[in-house]
Amino acid sequence: MELLQALVGASNPDPNVRQAAENFLTTASNQNFPLFIHSLTSELINEEREPKIRQLAGIVLKNSIYSKSQERNEVLIKQWVSIDAAARNVIKNDLLRGLSSPIYDARHTAAIVISHIGLIEIPHSLWEELIPSLFKNIETGGEHLKQVTLQTIGYICEEIDPDVMSKYSDNVLRVITDGIRDESPNVKLAGIQALCHTLEFIKGNFEKKEQRDYIMKVIIDNSESQNPLIKKTAFENLVKIASIYYDHILEYMNPIFKTTVEAIQKDPTEDVVLQAIEFWTSLAEEEQNQIDIQPLDKLVIPKALDNLIPILLETLTKQSEHQDGGWGITPAGATCIQYISHLMHMTKLNENDPDRVAELVLPFIKNNITSQEWRLREASCTALGSILEDRKNLGDSLIHLIPVILQLIGDTNDMVKETASWTIGQICDHQIFNVSQLLESILKQLIAYTEDKNVKVATHCCWAIHNICQAFEGGSVGPYPTLQPASQEIAKCLIKAAHRTDIEDDDHKLKTNAYEALNSLISYSNASPELIVEILKVTFMDFEQSFKMEVLNQDDCEAQFNLQSLLCSTFQAIASTLKEHIQPYAKDMLNYLFLVFKNQSVIIYEEALLAIDALVLALESEFEQFFPPFLNILINFLQNVEYGSVTNIAIGIVGDLARSFGKKFSGICETIVPLIISDLTNPKLSMNAKPSAISCLCDIAISVGADFIPYLPTVMPILSQASKTELDDEEFLNELRETIFQAYTGILQGLKGDNRVEELNIYLNDMFNFIQVIHSDGDRSDEVTSSALALIGDLAQSMGEQVKAQLNNPLVKELVNDGIQRSVNYADYARDSVFTNNLK
Repeated sequence: MELLQALVGASNPDPNVRQAAENFLTTASNQNFPLFIHSLTSELINEEREPKIRQLAGIVLKNSIYSKSQERNEVLIKQWVSIDAAARNVIKNDLLRGLSSPIYDARHTAAIVISHIGLIEIPHSLWEELIPSLFKNIETGGEHLKQVTLQTIGYICEEIDPDVMSKYSDNVLRVITDGIRDESPNVKLAGIQALCHTLEFIKGNFEKKEQRDYIMKVIIDNSESQNPLIKKTAFENLVKIASIYYDHILEYMNPIFKTTVEAIQKDPTEDVVLQAIEFWTSLAEEEQNQIDIQPLDKLVIPKALDNLIPILLETLTKQSEHQDGGWGITPAGATCIQYISHLMHMTKLNENDPDRVAELVLPFIKNNITSQEWRLREASCTALGSILEDRKNLGDSLIHLIPVILQLIGDTNDMVKETASWTIGQICDHQIFNVSQLLESILKQLIAYTEDKNVKVATHCCWAIHNICQAFEGGSVGPYPTLQPASQEIAKCLIKAAHRTDIEDDDHKLKTNAYEALNSLISYSNASPELIVEILKVTFMDFEQSFKMEVLNQDDCEAQFNLQSLLCSTFQAIASTLKEHIQPYAKDMLNYLFLVFKNQSVIIYEEALLAIDALVLALESEFEQFFPPFLNILINFLQNVEYGSVTNIAIGIVGDLARSFGKKFSGICETIVPLIISDLTNPKLSMNAKPSAISCLCDIAISVGADFIPYLPTVMPILSQASKTELDDEEFLNELRETIFQAYTGILQGLKGDNRVEELNIYLNDMFNFIQVIHSDGDRSDEVTSSALALIGDLAQSMGEQVKAQLNNPLVKELVNDGIQRSVNYADYARDSVFTNNLK
């Protein structure tokens, strides 16, 4: 097979042909990488080849020197720089000639490849002539060359460390603004796009007022362009500036307000309007981040609010009649209102301050929610749903609006029905405690509408029921202490919704929402055990059917995975709720759960393991009878940290098994403990999982007592080394240190139970050195202090005179006194253990 034939085959719809072509390309790359790269470059710049082939050659070339995976990218970089410098120069010069191609796809692909090579070589001074040659292209080239050269500069500047190319920043800005002033729309567009890519790169220029004024003028002028693409890109620049140069935005707000509002209200191009709205969304998001930094009277959004909200409310009435739930002007406007609403809530100094957003939005809702025009009814529901979060003073208004919205779920217009049901879901999520007197009527309507012929309405109603069930997690909701009286009817409607065949549920959202609502019902409604068992039996039938599903393609495979993940979640909720009463059904549950491990889906593995963990916690020592068939599954996940979060869950299950089995876990230690130690020392295991692995060893040590002694020579040095860890992430460092103290304490307690504490004598210095480390850390958390004091108290109680010298260190007394002053846990225990027992 020739390279040309392989490039043709790589895009062939026949998977066999495509696979053969891909295999050829891989082999060619492995056998002679320099020749392979040179050959691809030759195909890319060959004007006699079809544009599609040239573009494919360029894509393969780009993928041979760059990968989004950092690990893979490092390999590719080494491969590239290993090519002889002279050979690399030939390739680079060919690519630069490729920028002059009359075929856009070819020259644009060459620009992408050049930018990636530049990102490799420029920081190491391997391609010093690149940037000057690009500047020359813009000064002397024609339209096509200027266009693609600006793109190349933009791509490089977006990714490169500005310090590496600081000497070029003035010229970069000059050639870009020259491009923006070019008469050619294509060059002008490339210039404004390049500016967007280089905004962070030209930070030094932007900090200078004269240059900043010029940059902002260029952008704002182009936001009024007659060319929609140029106009859209100008707004993209403003969006980016709102976040990265917020401190400077205020001085330009008058022209920015004018141009964005004019675009939102009058521009016929949707993409332009979307970017104009996005500016205000981004600004609101940035001001949420700035609220603890900037004085409130400096914030932009509160000043613009009275003029801005009516304009955004108007966008809610610009629905497409065939809107499919995708992005558009209406959802963009609603999202912007949500961000502004949240920001304004954050600016309130006390709850009695006027709610300016509600004051502006509620009249719009009340005036239009019963309108004869469907767009206004739907817009009113959207507006209400967009301001519900954070608000505590909408109760009276909602009491009057909810009956109307419930009625709108039965509207003749599908979009009104869908948005009304979504709004009720939002109310149940954010405001249910404020309208709890209407809970019964809301629930009655939601149950009925789960049978609606509109799948989105039924889906939203299941979600709303889920939110109501979750509200009972903390206890009663208004006058209703539990959902138990309604639980039978709720379960019935949700099971029916999950199994509907009269409507198309292509993305399975109805089934998903129905099962998630069932899980919340099981967990929080105080439903009877009998009802939960009935739900379990339905889940058994669904699990059985899931293994019989016809799987012909990837979509079928994902549908099966998603269903089984849902069923695993339901098993978890049931086991967690029924606790020891789950025992008669545990064998059947585990049989299904073990079967899902034959699939190839990490998501299913996670959900299945969480369900098994719930069974471990529910059954405790009785899980022992089910452990043998689970052991190999557990070992697999512990041995392969590449599973990521799945391995983390498996480690957590080991800890729960140890606590559940107690001394009986000793028989498993020889198999399991070395795997946990291996995971803990494996650099591929996520740092976030390290505390979990240490906690696991702690649980095992407490459970097996003296049977943990063979592992002390390995475990204790690991804990000592971990105790010396220094990290910038203060929160994680505190978590790690707390876990290490708990591990020391757990090992000590386990050995004390078997009268073998003397085994720790040789490790006492490490423990007290760690205590000294946290004593000197003024930023330690109360939890770390508490864990240290618990260890000090246990050492005093368990080892007495053996640790008297170490406990007599003044820092111990200082740490104890500090704990008492801060009222942390175990402070009194440590004081009484050390000083009352005369060990000082």
